[in-house]
Amino acid sequence: MNNLPKPKHRNPVAAAPILRKGGAHQKSRSAERTQSRTQLRREIREWQPPR
Repeated sequence: MNNLPKPKHRNPVAAAPILRKGGAHQKSRSAERTQSRTQLRREIREWQPPR
C-alpha cells in the first residue's frame, strides 16, 4: 500500500496570488497625462497662425 499522506485540499483562487496581478493592459496614469499634454500642444500648434 501507499504510506504517503494525502495532499491538503487548497483554495485554488488563493493558491496563486501572482495571478491577481493580471488583467487588461492599460496605459499608466503618467502615460495618459503625457499623451493629453502632447495632444494639447498639437492642437495649439494647429490653432495658432504661422509666424
